[in-house]
Amino acid sequence: MLFLLLICFLLGVATGNQYTRAVYPMIIEERTEDGTVVLHVHDGLSLSLTKAKVATEALRLRSRIDGREIDQIVNGTEIERNLFEDRQKMATVSLIKASDGVRVSGLLSPSERIETAFYDARQASGRIPHIVRNIQRPFGSRPLSMDRRKDLFIRRCHESYLPGNITIEVYVVSDVIHNRRFTEEDLLIYICVFMNSINAIFMSLTCPSVRVALVGLEKSDQSDEYGYVYGSENLMNMYSLYTFKDYVRKRMHKYGNPDVVLLLTGRDVYESVNGGISRDITGIAFEGGVCTDSCVALAEDVPGSFSGITDAAHELGHSLGASHDGTPPNQYIRGHPGSSKCPGQSGYLMTYVDGGHLRYKFSKCNQEEIRYVLSLRGQKCWNINADVFFSVKDVYPGALINPTDFCRRFYKNNEVYSPREPFVRSHCKMRCCAVLRPNTLTCSLHHMLDHTWCDYGKKCFQGVCTGGENSSPYQSKKFSRKH
Repeated sequence: MLFLLLICFLLGVATGNQYTRAVYPMIIEERTEDGTVVLHVHDGLSLSLTKAKVATEALRLRSRIDGREIDQIVNGTEIERNLFEDRQKMATVSLIKASDGVRVSGLLSPSERIETAFYDARQASGRIPHIVRNIQRPFGSRPLSMDRRKDLFIRRCHESYLPGNITIEVYVVSDVIHNRRFTEEDLLIYICVFMNSINAIFMSLTCPSVRVALVGLEKSDQSDEYGYVYGSENLMNMYSLYTFKDYVRKRMHKYGNPDVVLLLTGRDVYESVNGGISRDITGIAFEGGVCTDSCVALAEDVPGSFSGITDAAHELGHSLGASHDGTPPNQYIRGHPGSSKCPGQSGYLMTYVDGGHLRYKFSKCNQEEIRYVLSLRGQKCWNINADVFFSVKDVYPGALINPTDFCRRFYKNNEVYSPREPFVRSHCKMRCCAVLRPNTLTCSLHHMLDHTWCDYGKKCFQGVCTGGENSSPYQSKKFSRKH
C-alpha cells in the first residue's frame, strides 16, 4: 500500500498540472565504430546518443568557502565524460552506466526532462526506475522531426567577411537560490546539459555557425549577490542588469574575459509598470552587448527543472545582436539592420509568441542582425580565449592534473594509483604504483608538479611544500562519482 501511495504521489500530484510518468530506460545498442549509444526510454521514445561537447577543457569554477573566494580550474572533459546528445530530438542527457543499470538525467526534448526516481522499485529485469516530467515552459512545444530540423544539414556560406564557425565563450553565474540544491559536481553537469541544449537552438544560425562554449561557472552565495539583488528575493529588470554589469566588470579578468556572462537566477525577475509590478518578464540582456562592457544577460530558471533554456537562449540572442522580430534597427548600434521585415507574431525564438517548432529557431532577420554584430565586433571577439588557459599567469601543471592522472601518463592501464603518503608528499614527492604483472605491485618515485596539493592548505612550488605567496589561487579538482 505504501508503495502504491508513493507511485500515486509521483505520477499524480506533481506540481500543479505537471505531467509525470515512470519509465525504465535501457541501452539497446552500442556502436563502437562511431560511439553511438541507442537508449530506449519508453515504447514511444528511443534516443540515438553521441558524445556532447560544450565545456572547455580548462573550466573555471568560482565558489565561496567560509567567506573566502576560491578559484579552481576543473577538467571540463572529465565533467563531460557522461554527457550525450541527440541533436535531431534536441535531447541532452547525463548517462551513467552502473552495475545495476543506467542512470539518466537531463532533457529528452525541449518539453520533457528525466531524472532517476527516489524510490527503489526495479522491474524484474533489474532496470532502474526513472521519472519523466514535462517542462512548463515553453507552452505548446512539440517534438521535432528531421524534416523540421533542416538546420542539421551543412550549408554553403558566401559571407567572406566572417569565418564559417564562431564560438561564443559564456561564463555562467548561478545565484544562491538557483544553486543551493546542487553540489558543485551536480551543478556543473546541470549547466553543461543546459548550455548544450542552448546549442541545439543555435544550430539554426548559419553563415556563420554559432555555438556557445561554457568557459566557467560561479556558484554564488549571499555575500556575492549583495551588489545586484534588489531587496531580499527579487531581481528588478534594468536595475539588476546594470548592477550585475558593474559586478561583472570588476571580475572579468578572473572570469577569463569571456564574450558573455550569463546570470541564471532562481528568483523572480520583475519590472515596474505604471506604478505597479509586472512579473511577466523572464530575462533581460543588452542588445548587441557581446564582447563589450555590456556583455551581461540574466534569465530565470527554476532550479533543476531546465525551464529557463529558451529564455536564456533568447537573452543570449539579444547579446549577439538579435532584436524582437518586427523591431526597427537599434539606434545605439550604428548600421544595425533591425528585424522590421519579420512579423512579430511569427513565433520564432525572438518573439513572445509560441510558434511550436519555430520557437527553437532564429528568424532570417535575427540571423542577419547577429551576422552584422559579430562582424562589427571583429577578430578579437571571434578568437577563443579558452585555448590559452593552460598558459595563463599563475596557473601551473599541478592545478590541471591530479596525482593519479599524472601516474596514468606513465602506466597505460587502469590499475594505477598514487598512494596518499603525507610524509612523502610533504617533501613534494609522490609515488606512482601499478599492477604490471599478476600479484606484483610496481612503484616509482616522482617529483610533484608545481601547485599539486602536498599538505592541508599547501601546494608544491619548485620542490617546496608551501602556502605562501607562490601558492596559486587555482586548485585542481577531479570529481568522483557516487554511481
